[in-house]
Amino acid sequence: RDSHVVWLEPEGLDTDLVYPNGLSGAWPKDVQEKIVRSIVGLEKAEIVQPGYDVEYDFVDPRSLDHGLGVRNVVGLHLAGQICGTTGYEEAAALGI
Repeated sequence: RDSHVVWLEPEGLDTDLVYPNGLSGAWPKDVQEKIVRSIVGLEKAEIVQPGYDVEYDFVDPRSLDHGLGVRNVVGLHLAGQICGTTGYEEAAALGI
């Protein structure tokens, strides 16, 4: 690709901080600075909080019963984002 969309989101009403949405990644801070400073208008930007990645685990939904109990662990029931979706789909489906 020749380009990637990044949009600057204000962090709040009483701050000059912005979040460069579209640049998530766990690169070292110096690499993140090079990437941000390569954007026109951000050549002198300073990173206040480096970006980071979040690693997710999931439970194979086939190992659960209809009450979210783990089939091979008696008495263990799960809740929350556990089936590897974004969370929105899972929350909607769990409400059915």
